[in-house]
Amino acid sequence: MPRIIFWSPEISMTGNTHAILAVTTLMGINHKAKSLLMQGYFNSRKIETSFTPYDELKSSGVFENSDIGIGALTKIVVSNKLTPSTIKNYAKPVLKDRLDVLYGINSSEKEQYNLMAHNLQFITRKSAEIYDLVFVDLPKQDTEEYVKDVLIDSEVIICTINQDAIKLSEFFETIQKSDMLKGKSVIYVIGDYESKSKYNIRNIKSKYAIKDPIFAVPHNYAFIDACNDGSIIDFFYKNINAERNDYNGEFIYEVSKIVEKIIEESKIKDY
Repeated sequence: MPRIIFWSPEISMTGNTHAILAVTTLMGINHKAKSLLMQGYFNSRKIETSFTPYDELKSSGVFENSDIGIGALTKIVVSNKLTPSTIKNYAKPVLKDRLDVLYGINSSEKEQYNLMAHNLQFITRKSAEIYDLVFVDLPKQDTEEYVKDVLIDSEVIICTINQDAIKLSEFFETIQKSDMLKGKSVIYVIGDYESKSKYNIRNIKSKYAIKDPIFAVPHNYAFIDACNDGSIIDFFYKNINAERNDYNGEFIYEVSKIVEKIIEESKIKDY
């Protein structure tokens, strides 16, 4: 099944992780597709702690436990015993039968992280055998070989951008020249979006002659607070029926457009 990669060729672009958190959570709430969320960073806890409070995870010892998450899977890969069902066993369900999260590598496992990076492409392939959609928050740029491998091997690439005139020019030039993205379904998403900016979606499309749709994850302090508090699911359930002209309703409306575009580009069964 399709692998959906959130990535940017420019290291200074922000909002990648918040975008993938918003999209996967809303996907899980509104659709029946079974999704897996993972990330390819070293010692990043933003994904895990958006679903469960940091203090709760820390006190549970999960950050020091190398027998869970993608770290444990790496050991199984090395032993040649990785199966799709094994991946599901090591993932944490956050929305029952809809969304699982694969915890990342902790700060004491640099060697294990290197092994994970080397095998990430294989792990995503195996994950796609059991999940309808596999979402990966991938490190920016393509200087690392494993980043290139995962991009080349995936079906849908979400390219995150910001409202920065200089970076936008460089971004579109880089994307258009990228051999890795040729033949891929590429979706442009502006992270931390401000609609009142001079560089809104309409003006960006006009200035850079972009014919493809550009989507947005609006700046939303309530959503960011929810990520920091480990209550992202509560945020969506609380605001899922908010009117579009409501502050949180507008956020959910824009994210839902990305969700529907991913379903369309992934060509999965209409859920």
